[in-house]
Amino acid sequence: MESKTQFRVINGGLADTCFTSSRQFVSAYTTDTRLMGVVGIYIHWYLPQNTLLKHFHQFFYMDAEEFGFETYESILESDDGDRYYDIKAIENRMMGGLGGHKVLLSEREARYVIQSYAQLNLSLRIPLPGNTDEYRFLLSPAERLDSDEEYTLMCKQCPSLETPYQVINYFLMRCFGKDFGAAKFLTKGYVRTDIFPEHKAATLMYNSTEEAKDSDSGSNTNYYSTDDDSSFGTFNTRKAYMCQSLIEYDGKYYIIVTRITLDKLKIVKYEKISSFRVTAAEASMMTSRPEFITVFDPVEGELPDELVFSELISSAMVTEHESGRLFMIFYPHNDHVRKKDYRLSDDVLGIYYILNSGQVILCAYERKNIGLLEKDLLSSPMSPVLLPSAKYQFMEPMLYDFISSGSYDFEEFVELISDGDSDDE
Repeated sequence: MESKTQFRVINGGLADTCFTSSRQFVSAYTTDTRLMGVVGIYIHWYLPQNTLLKHFHQFFYMDAEEFGFETYESILESDDGDRYYDIKAIENRMMGGLGGHKVLLSEREARYVIQSYAQLNLSLRIPLPGNTDEYRFLLSPAERLDSDEEYTLMCKQCPSLETPYQVINYFLMRCFGKDFGAAKFLTKGYVRTDIFPEHKAATLMYNSTEEAKDSDSGSNTNYYSTDDDSSFGTFNTRKAYMCQSLIEYDGKYYIIVTRITLDKLKIVKYEKISSFRVTAAEASMMTSRPEFITVFDPVEGELPDELVFSELISSAMVTEHESGRLFMIFYPHNDHVRKKDYRLSDDVLGIYYILNSGQVILCAYERKNIGLLEKDLLSSPMSPVLLPSAKYQFMEPMLYDFISSGSYDFEEFVELISDGDSDDE
């Protein structure tokens, strides 16, 4: 009599998914960029029943102004960390331009944030992004936070506030973006935030802040009593500032003038002074600044792929264009919001534009930054196959005109527009 051999199927890990195991919460973080209107959320889960792929990484990108829960990506990983570079690539792509720090969240806090933005999508009738089956478990049951927990969570999502200009710029960003919940986080007492209902949600392109000095005293400071009997036994100091802001929506530009009063680093009064429309040319004059460009040509006429391993470009945000790839390198912070004169584009450290022809263009808005880009490129594996061919300083933006032109050689483009200027004279 023949004996029958019993066969048993052994899972090798190829069948592992995020659905083939229970989930154990490991960690989560948010970026402290809520006052910029967006945050990134990351959650790490352990999958104990999976054979090989025991780590589940989820990434969420949230926009508080108009897009809600905008982007979702995920990665499964084994214990040996074989997807480290893929995880870093998603972080750079999704959160690299936010300029924030990572702040740890509890599982309840992470669920609450995700549910809040999912609810925003529902109210705006915006479909949820990505593979909804992968994160559906986060959407129910509903998480509840009391007022103290909500405040603590909001603090985690915001940076430390240290200067009046920083508070004012963030406040105006949130007000013009119609993100009044975040704007009120920066106020003390009752402050009306929607004082420009005639304008749609807008982007703050530029803001200049000056002390609103009294014509008689020459000071921007006044005092108010904190005593019930107004005897000034104790008092606080308030300071007033005049703000001239350039905003944009629907391709239209407006200059908004406001007066903001602060009690220490909290806004206690927000007043409308004026509002008027300006042309795109006038807006460009307000936001333009010098552009420094250095051009490198390839020795052999073709650029190898190793350039992506240069120190700065490895964390850049990448966009594809007809003539090449643009690598936007952002500062790892949002210190530009602290400036007396705020520009939206001041969060950009520099730009690489790598043409399909092999030419490499470096661009920055400050002389010291073009030096950093040159040093970064010359210390990369690409240095032996690239030669510097030209350096320029333009008084107005030129790189994006070049990209839009479809040209494959920057020096030829400059010659062409220079000849055009000569013909006009």
